[in-house]
Amino acid sequence: MVAVANAKQIKTDIQTTILISMSLLMLILILFYKKVQIPVIIFIPSLFGALLALAFLYFLRGTISAISISIAAVLIGITIDYALHIMTHFKQTQDIKHLYKEITKPILMSAGTTAVSFLCLLFVNSEALKDLGIFAFIAILFSGIFSLILIPHIYKPNIKTSDDKNHLIDRISAFSFERNKPLQIFSYLLLIVSLFTFWKVGFNKDLSALNFFPKELQEAEYKLENSAQQQNKSLFLINYGNNIDQVLSANSVLYSRLQQDTGMIAINSIGEIVLSKKDQEAKIAQWNSFWTDVRKMEIRENLIRSSAAFGFKPTAYQAFFSLLDQKFSSVTWDDYQKLNNGILSEYISSKDGFFTANTIVKTAEGNREKLMKQFNNGSIAVIDRKEMNETFLGQLVNDFNTLVNYSFVAIFVILWLSFRRIELTLISMVPIVLTGLVTGGLMGLFHLEFNIFSTIVCTLVFSHGVDFAIFMTAALQKEYSTGKDEMPTYRTSILLAVLTTILAIGALIFAKHPALRSISAVSLLGVTAAVLNTFVLYPLVFRFVFRRRPSKGLSPLSLRLRLISAFSFSYYIIGSMLSGLLFSLISNRAWMTRVMSRFGDSVLKSNPFVKKQQFNPHDEDFKKPAIIIANHNSLLDTLLIGRLLPKCVFVTNEWVYKSPVFGRVVRRAGFLMLDDDLEKSKNILKQRIDAGYSIAIFPEGTRSATNDVQRFHKGAFYIAEQLRLDILPIYIHGAADVCPKGDFVIYDGTLSTVIGERIRPTDQQFGDNYSARCKTISRLFKQQFAEIRKQFEGPTYFREKISLNYRYKETEIEKLSLNDFDLHQESYATWNNFIAANAKILHIGNDFGHIDFLLTLQQAQRHIESYIRDPEKRAIAGNTYLKHKRKLTYLNQLTETTLRFDVLIWGSNDEKVEISDSIHIIVCYDFIEKPHYIGFEEVFKDQYSCVLKRRTNG
Repeated sequence: MVAVANAKQIKTDIQTTILISMSLLMLILILFYKKVQIPVIIFIPSLFGALLALAFLYFLRGTISAISISIAAVLIGITIDYALHIMTHFKQTQDIKHLYKEITKPILMSAGTTAVSFLCLLFVNSEALKDLGIFAFIAILFSGIFSLILIPHIYKPNIKTSDDKNHLIDRISAFSFERNKPLQIFSYLLLIVSLFTFWKVGFNKDLSALNFFPKELQEAEYKLENSAQQQNKSLFLINYGNNIDQVLSANSVLYSRLQQDTGMIAINSIGEIVLSKKDQEAKIAQWNSFWTDVRKMEIRENLIRSSAAFGFKPTAYQAFFSLLDQKFSSVTWDDYQKLNNGILSEYISSKDGFFTANTIVKTAEGNREKLMKQFNNGSIAVIDRKEMNETFLGQLVNDFNTLVNYSFVAIFVILWLSFRRIELTLISMVPIVLTGLVTGGLMGLFHLEFNIFSTIVCTLVFSHGVDFAIFMTAALQKEYSTGKDEMPTYRTSILLAVLTTILAIGALIFAKHPALRSISAVSLLGVTAAVLNTFVLYPLVFRFVFRRRPSKGLSPLSLRLRLISAFSFSYYIIGSMLSGLLFSLISNRAWMTRVMSRFGDSVLKSNPFVKKQQFNPHDEDFKKPAIIIANHNSLLDTLLIGRLLPKCVFVTNEWVYKSPVFGRVVRRAGFLMLDDDLEKSKNILKQRIDAGYSIAIFPEGTRSATNDVQRFHKGAFYIAEQLRLDILPIYIHGAADVCPKGDFVIYDGTLSTVIGERIRPTDQQFGDNYSARCKTISRLFKQQFAEIRKQFEGPTYFREKISLNYRYKETEIEKLSLNDFDLHQESYATWNNFIAANAKILHIGNDFGHIDFLLTLQQAQRHIESYIRDPEKRAIAGNTYLKHKRKLTYLNQLTETTLRFDVLIWGSNDEKVEISDSIHIIVCYDFIEKPHYIGFEEVFKDQYSCVLKRRTNG
């Protein structure tokens, strides 16, 4: 009765909810796409994928489980989304080439991750679920492929009009969910609440709770539940073995023991009916011993005599007398089966020579444990049906957890292989994890439990979460690449996918059947969580991680750079604070400076990806105190000088001297803060010099943001003149690139220190007073440093900077830029020799901007205006951190130029450009034919490029 009632209710619920909601869904899709064929089009790839999966399973296994077929409805809810994504983007782009470029990778990633998630069912312990895993893997993967192949051919979008954006779905998609403060606050609160309610979600192992009970059955159940019998416990006692006679004999013994147990309320067994041959022979022997010839004669005479008084004939009992005279023999198991096999099969079963005999007993709940201990031995198995169901469901839960774990690993690997960046992979996993967390949190908040049905529908929710994350990552990555907001189109396709789930499955929330309602509740909560996290929280996380730094003119970072930089700076800060505390307890300044030198060296060595090298061409031994001057580009400069000579004190600015982190240690070590009273500072410095210390001063006064050496201040040269000290220049190269000003990150690179030649106070070639010496030595320092840059900055020096400039943009952008850089690096390095450090450059090309970036990295003072022919490449080049950091402008038209250029760089010279009189250098690359310009001579040429220079004689 319960089964019939459930079947009827499921049929009614589907008719009243699914059919109506699906009809409504099809109507909405027809109106949105303005095609009446849409209901047919969206199902074609799914149908092809399902048929292919069935064919594959037929050849692989020959059969397919019913669960694989029944779950196809859930798979359709996943696979039709691929068709919706493609049609939505096709409707927006109206260009098939752009469509495939934009949608192919997300579709294949989405289908691949979902398919592999189902394939992980091969690791569970159910053959039916393994069949489902194979079926779903093939159906989903090839539905995505068939969607890419078929949909652009069978769906032709209408020409876009101004009315296309008036559709409600388009207007919703255009809304910036992530910038809405109430939605942000709500999402944060929901996430916080979910952290506490997620753990409250349990698994309902009571299958009866998922049945539908009509009113009359509920009343009958209520009466049964209030009877005494319902408080009792039913157990199955099973004898088993490979010999039917032994099993039947043991079953008879068990029945006898149960009859003697006063705790038994009811016993259902055939232990006294179906006997083994031995027991039969014993019964026959007992029969024969009882019915002796004397007793037979007595019973015959008594019956005839007694019945005669009632008019019975002497032959009335002849059948009974014949039975007494019959010679009985034992019967076989086959003879028993001929009697009533239907009844016997409920108690006796056999397969492949293995036999079981079942006995059902009902006992009080308190007697259950005693009975199980008493009979659960090597030949009898005691089974509690409810406990067996709970064990089965417990195994199902374990399988589900195994599936989730393997799926997460599989999805992570596929995303990593697709994005090729661990950072993008980790961030794209954020909405997937948050969807699971918030879904569980909402279930805990509303006191919902998982059950055998809702765990299956969780695959749909999980797949949607992955699907949404992949497509939103594609939108955000495209926005990060070009700066253009492409999210409305992606939101539209996601909203259509949500709509299909809500109308197809979510509508079951109005069903009366508990199982259908549980499926609907989980799917609604899961899809809601997926949309909320994907539309609100995920864009905020993505932009914070990837866009925040480039928008401020700072380089994107890899995960390794973040972790190692965090470690090195933490070590530096904590070590400085501890050193300050230690130095406050001692007064030996020489010991303190040695400790600081060793500590600074250990900080530099804390990053294994930064190479340290030093050059001492003049064999400087630092024994004689001097005023040490060095260029200042980085926080690492003091560490680099400190590791060279421990007996050195620095003249610092007020920020360092009074810093809560570094202040105590530098003050205790004898560092000085140079104030306006030079006479007072001079006396203190003389004390340090008399103690054998050199004085290190950065004459630029502040750190330079580039590799350029800034104007020198006169303080260092005044002190050297007053104290009659040598000036010892130290050139620091690479610090501006490894740890630049304004950025607390340590990049990969090489830190080089070159110790220059001492300048004696008596050397008059640098001037006869500190002011003249400041200018002359500054000029010499810059010349020497320029030579050092040429020596150390080879063709590949800025490759990593170029790579980071495109990091996390669409994969082919970084790949193509680096391929071109690697192919022509020698040419680019040669160009630099002909282009002035402060040149005004006009570049006409068709790259992603890497040539412009290299030119500005080589010399920061260059001013470049660049015209890139391809609008998308131009947008990509204009949306990079180096564009914000250097004097670099991208022109939409050549007529927008504002500078008087002295250098023209021209790629693919298939157009005519007027050469103004101010241009004295022309660089042509990737040319179709060798260029010729009147008044210019060729000074360099290779297979890729040539450099032309204006003749000085006209």
